Amino acid sequence: MMLDPPSVSASPSAEIQEGSSVTLTCSSDANPAANYTWYKEDEDSPKASGQIFTITDFRAEHSGSYSCGAQNKLGRSNSTSHLIVGTGSSTMIVNILRTTLGVLMLIPVFLLGLWTRRKKALSFTTEAREPEEIELDSISEYENDSPTAAQREDREEQGDMV
Repeated sequence: MMLDPPSVSASPSAEIQEGSSVTLTCSSDANPAANYTWYKEDEDSPKASGQIFTITDFRAEHSGSYSCGAQNKLGRSNSTSHLIVGTGSSTMIVNILRTTLGVLMLIPVFLLGLWTRRKKALSFTTEAREPEEIELDSISEYENDSPTAAQREDREEQGDMV
């Protein structure tokens, strides 16, 4: 008589939250009783033996298909269960906190960059410029040919005396 495939159940049965634990149970109504071995897809060596397999601190790398092999003297049979890590609220909170912390760390860097640019701009505008030298000719281009008031008085006095 052939061994019926075992049934596999997971607890919790819904999407497993990262960091939580999951228990896989393999059961069959084999007579004589079966020995159970657990395998993960694409891995050759068994993960565990026994009817119950528990993964504590479940992570994304634990996601995948797990198969339970039941074997007794009548034969061997397998059953598979697929486990997926979910994004629970605790994981979302951690991700939000990481993002917020990253942004908060970038703000001082941004402000420091603005302050440095402003400081450089101010130093360029307030930098003392060399005064331009203006050469003055000693020879005046314009000569005053008209007599001054004092010179006119002198001439008038000379005219009255005559």
